[in-house]
Amino acid sequence: MEKKVGRSENISFPELNISKIKAKVDTGAYGVALHVDDIKYQDGKLYFKINSKEFIYDKFKTVMVKSSFGGIQKRFSILTKITIGDSIYKFYVSLTDRKKMRYPVLIGRRFLYKFNYLVDVTKKN
Repeated sequence: MEKKVGRSENISFPELNISKIKAKVDTGAYGVALHVDDIKYQDGKLYFKINSKEFIYDKFKTVMVKSSFGGIQKRFSILTKITIGDSIYKFYVSLTDRKKMRYPVLIGRRFLYKFNYLVDVTKKN
């Protein structure tokens, strides 16, 4: 069954204590990206902050992400829950600095395709 999303959506990351955050739906992007602060890798663990709260992960992966400018960036990616509407999904999210961007979250085509979402660009939320 196909579901619809607008060009932007309010989504949540329950395992990261984030509820109703603005996300840009971008079919030109590949994965899902989330803004975090102070990302560091130390002693086999990944540390980062969201709203001044520190998170520590020992299960994560490293991914290479191509930016819209053509540059390639190495990012850490974690498997976490994402809530859109009444649906909850488990998906890999890359962690990056998006503070200069309008939206702290980007939802790309890999997520949309995997969970059968169509994008209605005339709608938001």
